[in-house]
Amino acid sequence: MSGCCGPILTSAGTGSGNTDPIFDVEYVLLCDVAADGTSTPFLRRFTHAQDGSLSSTATLALDGSTAYTPTGTVGVCSADSTTTPVTTQTASTHRQVLNTAGTFDVFGTATGTVESVTVSVIAAGATGPTVTTASGTSPMFAGESVTWSALPDVAAGSDELTGPLSVTTKAGDVVAVSWTERP
Repeated sequence: MSGCCGPILTSAGTGSGNTDPIFDVEYVLLCDVAADGTSTPFLRRFTHAQDGSLSSTATLALDGSTAYTPTGTVGVCSADSTTTPVTTQTASTHRQVLNTAGTFDVFGTATGTVESVTVSVIAAGATGPTVTTASGTSPMFAGESVTWSALPDVAAGSDELTGPLSVTTKAGDVVAVSWTERP
């Protein structure tokens, strides 16, 4: 796991004959604030099945493997430990597998505020898929995965990604697009 809060796609492999599902795993950094104001950071992991349904959640210590049980108020961590964290907001995760030629617009599809997006190329045809952002259009290659995420900046009132962000696929491309949004 690298960084905070971005989705991580995991799989047992790709290719013809592989029937293992691809899961979308999201880690969220939260804080457990005790009555005395002491703040303990921890991770909450959300795992989604290939069809996008939530298959499991886990609350973990920062090592990512030890179970953790909050004892205080759970919220978003603050850089200033004397500040009460913001309460956790409801977010939904989505996943779309693109396997026909066309363009998929994440911001055009999302119905809420987009917080993170991951694009993973499972298979690439002759010319491969492309991703278009405000920086321009870039080719993607088989096995490549890119993630964009916005870390909450409560003081600035900013915690969302802004578009454009679209994926264009051609014959032979298979691309998984996962995103998290809140109402």
